[in-house]
Amino acid sequence: MAQVQISEIMATGELLKAIYREPSITAYNRLEARPRSQNFERSLRAEVRDPLWMLTRQWQMGELQGEDAGSAIDARLLTRHIHVDRISFDHISGRPYTDEIPMETFVERETLSFNNNDLARTYSLRVQMGQYFLKLHSNTLLANYITQYRTAFSFDLTREADFRGQPEGLNLYLATRTRAIDGVKVYEAITTNTFANLVTIDDGDSTEFNTIQTRYKEWFARQYSQPAYPVDQAWHPQTLDYQFSLAAPYANGRQEVLEASEYYSGRLDWYAFRKISSSYGLSSQEPVVVDETETVISFLPAPAEFKGMPNPRFWEMEERQIDFGKINAKTTDHLLLLFAEFGLIYGNDWSVIPYKMPVNTLCEVKGLVVTDVFGERTLIRAANEGNENNWQRWSMFTISNKDAMETYNRLFFLPSTLTNTLQGEPLEKVNFIRDEMANMVWGIEDVIPGAAGKGINGHEAADQTGVLPPPIIDSTAPIRYLLGTSVPENWIPFLPVQKENSVQDIHFQRAAMPKLGVPPVDVIKAKGVLLNEVPAPYYIHEEEIPYCGTIVSRAVQRIRWYNGKTFVWIGRYRETGRGQGASNLRFDQIEPLTQNSVEVL
Repeated sequence: MAQVQISEIMATGELLKAIYREPSITAYNRLEARPRSQNFERSLRAEVRDPLWMLTRQWQMGELQGEDAGSAIDARLLTRHIHVDRISFDHISGRPYTDEIPMETFVERETLSFNNNDLARTYSLRVQMGQYFLKLHSNTLLANYITQYRTAFSFDLTREADFRGQPEGLNLYLATRTRAIDGVKVYEAITTNTFANLVTIDDGDSTEFNTIQTRYKEWFARQYSQPAYPVDQAWHPQTLDYQFSLAAPYANGRQEVLEASEYYSGRLDWYAFRKISSSYGLSSQEPVVVDETETVISFLPAPAEFKGMPNPRFWEMEERQIDFGKINAKTTDHLLLLFAEFGLIYGNDWSVIPYKMPVNTLCEVKGLVVTDVFGERTLIRAANEGNENNWQRWSMFTISNKDAMETYNRLFFLPSTLTNTLQGEPLEKVNFIRDEMANMVWGIEDVIPGAAGKGINGHEAADQTGVLPPPIIDSTAPIRYLLGTSVPENWIPFLPVQKENSVQDIHFQRAAMPKLGVPPVDVIKAKGVLLNEVPAPYYIHEEEIPYCGTIVSRAVQRIRWYNGKTFVWIGRYRETGRGQGASNLRFDQIEPLTQNSVEVL
């Protein structure tokens, strides 16, 4: 009877309700060759002995099922372009800008300072400018006017003290101060039309002199790229970086404004910019020429390839240069694991669509349609588009929004920037470090501008110009009172001060150490430009000098642009520091008196 009941239950399909069924998972492993000897020759042949079995195995693994994965044969792209035509350093007043000048040059270049107090920093340039002016003369003309030149454009012969700590600069000054002329005085006389008041020119030489003056001004403008207006300075000493903005107009009058507020690396690219709200715009000093175009372009997609890429076919032997087997990735190496996965597993799923853009162009991809070999058209949307992506919003090569970080745009900016430059040794280098024991920041001038046209070691110059403190008079007292210790002259202090209208925020203010031993008592001032260009009070934001410190340098850079012109300018760049430091600065100390000790009382 039990057998009949069980049969009836099985017949009616109610066995599943009567007893528990053990779960099972059906899985198939990948078919691989398994050699049983040390000779791999036969295994590498991958011999097929039963084609029908191979077809059955492909059916079993699902390789014969259609996946709608046809190869792409056509890609059509709809884009909109607008062209950047203005740049601003105060985020309001726009200056005309074209790609005739590299953007780094336009932003970084600084005005050369020819202050009379900067003789030691600019002496080699003054001599160079004077020698080139004399070179433009013929021998006869130079012989007639050289005496007047040396009288009207002479150097001050009593400035030896300005070259303290600079043996090369002092030797150059002593060798040329009576023979050379000051080219800066010549240039200022030409640009202010006072040259004829200083030099008596014969009427027959007027035409030749006009030619010489024109060539001289053209040479100087070509030799050193400087801002057209002295106020066009993008460097912000308070934040130790460059800040500027660009704008591209639409046909309806609206503007797309991009801001670069933290550019300090010396290499400018699209990721340095952020988009500002469209209600904000930059003024224009010239008539606006709107360059807005929409273009539909058709391409043939090409498979993406890279060195070391595995072949998609088993029957092809790989001869690549990269060994992916040497990747030593830990569980936390997300970037390396992601690269290996995309390169090894999805390497043949990428296609490249060549697309050329003119520089200084903002491009928006409005649509991309891909057609495969089956005639199917697929609309490719942006990675961060759609309601289903609200929680993850991921994209690459897009400009972030400054005022609304939760929103995204689909703009790509191709700036007229440089790929490489010829950069000289630093003319100046300042190492900002934190001194926690003294509770302050030091701006250490590692390199200072030299009179010979190159940077010199700031520590050696400080040792050569430093003044030894007076020795201690012999005394029988076992202890002594120490008023304070000293630091090298190239250490410039920055003291923490409270911000105005703030309770807890601070910033660092430039201060000065007393110059001891030289009556009357004076203070030690910085020798370079970086710590001297801002009049007192000079503040630096606290967050700009982290505990690891930061290093700011100035250097001459040279580039040949794609229009054939050569640009030379002085730019700045910033690097990560080398950690904290200690100045051993102390005040009001009681110390035991030692023999032959030298301290500052």
